[in-house]
Amino acid sequence: MNNATNALWPVRGWAWRKLALLTCGAALVLPLDTAPASAQTGEGLLEEVVVTATRIPTRIEDVGSSVSVITREEIEQRQFKTVTEALRTVPGVHMVQTGPRGQVSSVFTRGANSNQTLVLLNGRRFMDPGTPAGAFNFAHLNTANVERIEVVRGPQSALFGSDAIAGVINIVTRDPIDEGVAGTITSEVGSFGTFEGSANVTGRQGRIGFDATLSGLTTAGDTVTPERFRPEGAPVEDNAARNVLGNARLDYDIADNLTFSAFGQVLDAHAELDTAPEDPNSVEDTRQYFTSAELAGEFMGGRYRPTLTFAYSEFERENRDDPDAFSPTFVDTRNQGDRIQIELQNEYDIHPDHTLIFGGEVQEESFEATGIADFGGGFVQTPDSSARVNAGAVYLQDVFHLTERLSGTVGVRYDAPEDFDNRATWHIAPSYAIPETGTRLKASVGTGFKVPALFERFGFTPTSFGTAFRGNPDLDAEKSFGFDVGFEQSVFQERVSFGSTFFYSDVEDAVVTEFDQNFNSTTVNNVDLDIYGFENFVSLRPVESLTLTGNYTFTRADDSDTGLQLIRRPKHKVSADAVWQFTERTNVALGMVAVAGMKDIGRFGGRVDLPSYAVFRAAGSHAVTEAIAFTARVENLFDRDFETADGFKAPGLEGFVGARLTF
Repeated sequence: MNNATNALWPVRGWAWRKLALLTCGAALVLPLDTAPASAQTGEGLLEEVVVTATRIPTRIEDVGSSVSVITREEIEQRQFKTVTEALRTVPGVHMVQTGPRGQVSSVFTRGANSNQTLVLLNGRRFMDPGTPAGAFNFAHLNTANVERIEVVRGPQSALFGSDAIAGVINIVTRDPIDEGVAGTITSEVGSFGTFEGSANVTGRQGRIGFDATLSGLTTAGDTVTPERFRPEGAPVEDNAARNVLGNARLDYDIADNLTFSAFGQVLDAHAELDTAPEDPNSVEDTRQYFTSAELAGEFMGGRYRPTLTFAYSEFERENRDDPDAFSPTFVDTRNQGDRIQIELQNEYDIHPDHTLIFGGEVQEESFEATGIADFGGGFVQTPDSSARVNAGAVYLQDVFHLTERLSGTVGVRYDAPEDFDNRATWHIAPSYAIPETGTRLKASVGTGFKVPALFERFGFTPTSFGTAFRGNPDLDAEKSFGFDVGFEQSVFQERVSFGSTFFYSDVEDAVVTEFDQNFNSTTVNNVDLDIYGFENFVSLRPVESLTLTGNYTFTRADDSDTGLQLIRRPKHKVSADAVWQFTERTNVALGMVAVAGMKDIGRFGGRVDLPSYAVFRAAGSHAVTEAIAFTARVENLFDRDFETADGFKAPGLEGFVGARLTF
């Protein structure tokens, strides 16, 4: 139950009646997705626009925080099918996926715990209140309707409140097109009996704009269990997965200065797990529901821009496992978490060089865990947990341009979570440009905090042996202080860009689970994290048709008290990409991710060293006509045998071919 291990417990079945809400209306279009990003990704490209770092559209050259943007063009060029695949390329971000598609996928940002990165969908909190430690599982998020992914590293609680200790990941979906109607249909087949497809239609007529996407996956999957852990006589058992993801958005211009927007997303996923090695009947069913509505206006000649937003999310997960020849375990458990959030954000241009962002929000979240887990030998767990809490916050931020060279942000936020001391957080992020030399100096400093997960505070799991896990309602909030400082340099008419950033973070009162002498357990604040490192990148464009990018991250993340390296945080991570626009209609992309110096908790206990690995991929596409294109990609190009977590085998060589039709 240590939050560093990102344990994800099961959740309860789907309330289909909630689907009616999706067709009735409410959804979201934040200020966070009102501005397009540039066509490329990388911290040295000065014309990109980012929103998550300031809550309003801002050029990256004016932002002091460390930011990466993965655009739609990059997703299509490199054929990233999942959000996890895309995030693997981001400096300072390490993704751990415990097997093939459908298996648990966690993020570790700048060495922090997996539950200390805030995940947003279109700028709204997308965390599951029902998971034991509050970590987000990226397992089922595809990129079919993703317009871009914005990653802001470093403490961001002054902007977004709890959970943003290490940074923020904002997944932004597509906007409706400006006029007319258009659509895209894709399909792909490949290794392990995989079929994946999507259909998108978007358009605008008069005051109404719309965008809708339906996507799905089915795959027989690869085995999760490495050969060394396979029980004697047990056959190789593939872990299949399937999912359906649908989302829709509607915009309506009520007046020239007033717009109503609606967005909704539903996910239904099924995955076969290896709860025990080569477990033939352990399955997990996941349903996610997200909807929100926004009313945005422009007044006082456009200087004042208020936005009122409502958002609702629900996460449900059900786990089942029947006894078999190799494991006596019987599991039938359900978890549910939901959140309601209302926010009023105001933007006011008090001066041509100063924009104030101020507002407030309230939210209510709850969770419930029930069921039974019989591990044999008379040892039975019966989860029986539920809780509901409220929180409120106000915030103020100034996005400034003091001179043509000096810009940045400064902000404060005051959070009032129920049953906790009120928490004030702050951040300062200046940027200084030297156009004569193509140099930009940047820095950020601030504080962060995380309210412990509901299960950590109110969970109750008794056992048949008279012992129990009991949550600790007296936990303190986790808190952090962090800063980074770096530079970016462009030379040769911006054909070459490079840069480096040093980061440091001190996290106090991290929550872990402890046992007493009678094997009862509870959560306590007794771990401090000491983290520092470097993020380095280089981008080359030797000719217009060829782009080469690479980054290297060094991370040192230790338990301050014991000096032990934190698990699942590699000391060294390298990623590199090459994109060649061979002809106007033909594109080729190569990619590599390598990690080294990583520790883990062994699948059956004890600390272990995870072997280093380097994994390569290749992708290409050719447009036969303006409407028809064919695609191909190869994952794990050299069939490398590796594990991102001990005892969970990553897929071997995979090949896929597909087609894309646009109209």
